[in-house]
Amino acid sequence: MFQSSQHPVADTEKATVHRVANGTHLNGDIGSARGSTPPRRARHTMLAKSICNRRCILTSTGLLLFASGTFFILFFPIIFQDILHEELKLRPNSRGYDAWVAPPFPLAMDIYFFNWTNPEDIRNHSTKPILEELGPYRFIERPTKVDIAWHDQNATVSYRKKSLFYFDEEGSNGRLDDVISSINIVAVSAAKRAQYWGYIKQKGVSMGLTLYEQELHVVKTAAELLFDGYEDNMVLMGKHMMDADEIPFDRVGWFYTRNNSADLIGHYNVHTGVDDINLLGRMGEWNYKPRTDFFEGTCGMLNGSAGEFYPPGLSKDRPVELFTPDMCRSLPLDFEEEVSVHGVKAYKYSGDRRAIDNGTLYPETACFSAGEIVPSGVLNISSCRFGTPVFMSYPHYYGADPFYLDQVEGLSPSKEKHQFYMALEPTTSVPLDVAARLQLNIMIEPYDNINLFSEVPRVFLPVLWFEQHVLMPADLAGEIGTALTVPSIVRLTGIVMAACGLAIILWVPLECLFFRRRRVASGSKDHTGLNGARSFALVAEKGLLHASEKNGKPLVGAIVLVDKLLPEMAEKQSPSQSPPAEPESCPLIDGKNATIVKS
Repeated sequence: MFQSSQHPVADTEKATVHRVANGTHLNGDIGSARGSTPPRRARHTMLAKSICNRRCILTSTGLLLFASGTFFILFFPIIFQDILHEELKLRPNSRGYDAWVAPPFPLAMDIYFFNWTNPEDIRNHSTKPILEELGPYRFIERPTKVDIAWHDQNATVSYRKKSLFYFDEEGSNGRLDDVISSINIVAVSAAKRAQYWGYIKQKGVSMGLTLYEQELHVVKTAAELLFDGYEDNMVLMGKHMMDADEIPFDRVGWFYTRNNSADLIGHYNVHTGVDDINLLGRMGEWNYKPRTDFFEGTCGMLNGSAGEFYPPGLSKDRPVELFTPDMCRSLPLDFEEEVSVHGVKAYKYSGDRRAIDNGTLYPETACFSAGEIVPSGVLNISSCRFGTPVFMSYPHYYGADPFYLDQVEGLSPSKEKHQFYMALEPTTSVPLDVAARLQLNIMIEPYDNINLFSEVPRVFLPVLWFEQHVLMPADLAGEIGTALTVPSIVRLTGIVMAACGLAIILWVPLECLFFRRRRVASGSKDHTGLNGARSFALVAEKGLLHASEKNGKPLVGAIVLVDKLLPEMAEKQSPSQSPPAEPESCPLIDGKNATIVKS
């Protein structure tokens, strides 16, 4: 009999031996020890909730990123295109309206004269006309649109062009008072008009040329030949004798009445693109007619644009067409190459042989010949110039048949200086670099019944050529280039967002799988050691109990020590890992003969 008041340690022995004697599974004690720590289970629960919340947040974030990135990749280009088309449409409140009415930067027009140095040798068929190029004579043009009228019923706008020209002496290589020898356009026009008249009328024209002391050439100043014009008695006589429509001018000059006038180049009607963006800038009517009366068939159609707007989305396979009122026709330009203008990609369209053919090389252009069958390289616009035998070509007969170069001396064609081209940004079709270069030629031919022309050869004599080279300022081109990079930036951003979202979505299950395997591997290792300690403790405790029975004295300290160490070993187990199932082969302590009686 042991007294608890005298032997406190013995009480502990009694409790321990009593527990073992009753056949309690030692692993159950350890489980009870683990279960006796509620704060630890709470930590497990909080950790599980934290992991669940983190996974939910990651999954939601990944889905949001992936959906947003996919949206930007698939739908933003369409949205951007719609916005771009709305901005390109011509309306009174559109972004480009003010620039369309009056360009924000001045335009320069350079004019080069061909000084005819040997006009007295024109009847000597062994001598060619010798030409000397003079210029450039630079004029600053400030154009504006007037008489603007909007037509909502067919989405068009009507207007006239009015330009002011100022002579730029510093930018010129010559003065307006330079004296120039050139062809007498009045005499040539009178003889050409009488070509198919009867003998009597032709002789009357011949006498009139002699009476008014007309020669094959005139010597005038550059100002007189251009904008100022000069008086001619034969013009004044013809104006009184003929209808005003046949001779609308009282002075002679290649650009006479063009300065500060809105009537010379006619009345325009173009599509605004409001109803159909593919019609943007396309000519609807010119001088209140849907086609011209100067050429027959398809050659009289108003194809192309007035040169200011083109439908967005250029194609290398389709030419761009430019309507020129000075020629009363459209000029097709074919794709040549990709170029860079101030760092912005552009499609360069240039005039090739097809543009200046008259049926010699391309049968479809035969309707432009107007009855004059000549080699390819010049365009007959006589019907557009009141019957005057005017033929247009590229400067110095660039790209024309060698026939024309062989007729005169002093020409030297060059692609860099004389090519007609337009460089357009392919997405917006905005002109970035335009070089409009054309040469004016007069055809001289013999007329038997007109003495002044009876012995002259048939010659295409160059008179002048002009160039309007418009290069968009770098800052404006930069704005266009920056705006066009938005779809690429958004697309790249969308790809990055979609990739990151997909990675986050896939990371959650991969993370679970990885850490589950890691816990299983770690748990197996920990519990193997713990089971070994339990087996050792069980054997030790059983041996101690038998020794106690044999000797009649309990080994209290050893039993208490083992009973204390086992829960501590269980506590060292990781709180994030669940204990594996207890092995069924764990032995029981047989305490059949161990009985402790409390005093």
